[in-house]
Amino acid sequence: MLLTFAPFCISFLISLTLMLGLRPVAKQLGLIDVPGGRKMHSGEVPVIGGLAMLGATLAAVLAMGVSGAGEAAMLVAAALMVLVGALDDRFDLAPYVRILAHVAAAVTLVMASGLTVESFGDLLGMGQISLGPLDFIFTTVATIALINGFNMLDGLDGLAGGVALVALAGLSYYFFDGTGHGAALVVSLSLLGAVLGFMVFNLPARYNRSLLAFMGDSGSTLLGFALAGLSLIAIQPTGEGLPPVVILWLMPVPIIELFTSTFRRAMTGLSPMQADRGHFHHRLLDAGFAVRAIFLIYLFVSVVSAVIGIVAWQLGVGESVMFYAFVFLSAVWLLATRNAHTLVRLLPGTLRRADRRRQRSVA
Repeated sequence: MLLTFAPFCISFLISLTLMLGLRPVAKQLGLIDVPGGRKMHSGEVPVIGGLAMLGATLAAVLAMGVSGAGEAAMLVAAALMVLVGALDDRFDLAPYVRILAHVAAAVTLVMASGLTVESFGDLLGMGQISLGPLDFIFTTVATIALINGFNMLDGLDGLAGGVALVALAGLSYYFFDGTGHGAALVVSLSLLGAVLGFMVFNLPARYNRSLLAFMGDSGSTLLGFALAGLSLIAIQPTGEGLPPVVILWLMPVPIIELFTSTFRRAMTGLSPMQADRGHFHHRLLDAGFAVRAIFLIYLFVSVVSAVIGIVAWQLGVGESVMFYAFVFLSAVWLLATRNAHTLVRLLPGTLRRADRRRQRSVA
């Protein structure tokens, strides 16, 4: 049992070490985030999370001697993602360069591992929905989509890391069954430890303000890509692995965010890669929610959703029932964020933005 959690412990300790060790050189490398525009933090903040998480994950995986084809392909492509993400954090690369890197990583994963999403399962209650010859295209596009979903999520302290922790915990629980998922379990636990180590420096808390660090695009794309790869491994083989609908329940917020943001930008004529302030966390922030409150809400929704998804699957709940229930959950989430200005009144003062509290006291 203790050996099973060795990659988590190794990765966690190395992640902490790298987060501390990279801080002094972050400024020399130009990996510093300064406030301005859509960025509301104060002071210069090192953007080193992606490098630390990748380094810790690779070290733990190598220490455990993992050699699975799918896992190896994922880690090689993940290193590419982090490299391009770090260059983007440093030089603000053009959107087409980033999307090319995402496509290259997704194609590398699919071709090197030989894994694809062959079926959606009985998603609509009308029988299996097979993708046939479209499986390669869908898997590639879905991987790119999840990468961007986590990139959209990384707008406030703790959000992307917290959501990723829940999804990784859920996938680790599934891989723990011991039926040929040993390599995937090591990778998943290694990532879990790496993210937790980073979160020590990124939680919206008072204790870490002097050590605050960001994951940057290198970190958010790493998490999105790694979770796409692990999810792909989990649903293999078709009909025997984890049903694809369960993946929706493990990562509800980034998936809903992805669809709504893409639709919103398309309706307003913006590029899907164009950053804006229309994300859910921006709406909650503008409504008066404190960053800590938003983090807790995202974490709570993610945990409840993941538990429901896993328990429903284990109890044999039909895939179509789970899908329609997820659609209902999405509608509730959209309704709640749309009425954030009303819901903020239910929060205690400590979970509201200080500037909004001052405005109300003056009024």
